[in-house]
Amino acid sequence: MKISLVLCSDMHMDIDRANSLMETHKNHEWVSNYKLADVIVIMTCAFGLKKHSSMFVIAEILQNAKPDSTVIATGCLAKLNKTELEAIPNLEVKSLEEVSAMLAILPSSTSPQEVHTMHQNIVIISNGCLRKCSYCVYSLIEDKYTSKPMENILSEVEKLSRTESIIYLTGAHETSDYGIDLYGSRSFSTLIEQACTNFPSIDFGIGWFNPDGLTDDVIDVMKRLKNIVHIMLHLQHNDNNILRQMHRTPFEITEGKIKKLHSAIPDLKISTEVIVGFPGETDESFNGLVRFLEESRDIFYDIGVASYEPVIGTKAATLPNLPSPAIRQKRMEFIEKRFNATAFPAPEDFKPVLSSYFDACQFFNN
Repeated sequence: MKISLVLCSDMHMDIDRANSLMETHKNHEWVSNYKLADVIVIMTCAFGLKKHSSMFVIAEILQNAKPDSTVIATGCLAKLNKTELEAIPNLEVKSLEEVSAMLAILPSSTSPQEVHTMHQNIVIISNGCLRKCSYCVYSLIEDKYTSKPMENILSEVEKLSRTESIIYLTGAHETSDYGIDLYGSRSFSTLIEQACTNFPSIDFGIGWFNPDGLTDDVIDVMKRLKNIVHIMLHLQHNDNNILRQMHRTPFEITEGKIKKLHSAIPDLKISTEVIVGFPGETDESFNGLVRFLEESRDIFYDIGVASYEPVIGTKAATLPNLPSPAIRQKRMEFIEKRFNATAFPAPEDFKPVLSSYFDACQFFNN
């Protein structure tokens, strides 16, 4: 049985799940050319512009796959808009667990095949998110927080340490709450202490870490162990009215934690990300964000900026006073140029995700 797996994004959690699926089902022949496959698994994405491209990937594959092949949509968009996807002819919609169960009973090769997985120097330590930020689509997709056992994480680190000099520990959606489901309390400080102690020659980075998780014990461990070199802290904004609408922590608490971390470990590379154009953002609040970033040039070595995108189903999408697409774009470009930031733009004249389904269905009929 020839299986093809098509990813619609380069998100680290999607790569991790794709690798796990292929490793679990080594008895199948995995092919990179979907036109040769008997079963095509499309791992869709629901983040930003990638949700639109996911629809057109589906359209292209349905047009060009073998007539007798089975085409399956799975992943984030399949969870978020299952009903709409099920309305598309000749497309099956399954969870990743259902895909794995199906592959387990399909005819396979007599011996395990060599699987060419996608490489990344990242260990996913948890899935899901407990935070419920009002703008974020992931709380609609995965509301359960699941930590990976510490021994499993350390085993993955050991394998990567054979070839990598730096390894990132990150959650699929949120890192700072690690262990709360397994051990009854946040256990990230214990995890990084074990990782750094067991692998002293490896440098570690920390990804997708909520500043709320910068507790004294986390900062103390990072200060004591010298091989943590980078942490990604998503700030989002510094205006408390906007942060309240985002369901984020008041800025003075976040700022205090970040300054404490920087003071304790001046050489630590701290990156952040901000969102501009959120509902209610005025010229005054935007200029306040710019001033803070100017004052923090010695703290943040790298900044990402996202133009706010209303996502159907999120609480933020119902908020009033949304800046126009032109203003959102202008503010994003200003941050990008002023701070040499990496930009994550929303589409101009944003159309809700359902529009892309209609566009794709038209594409099927042409």
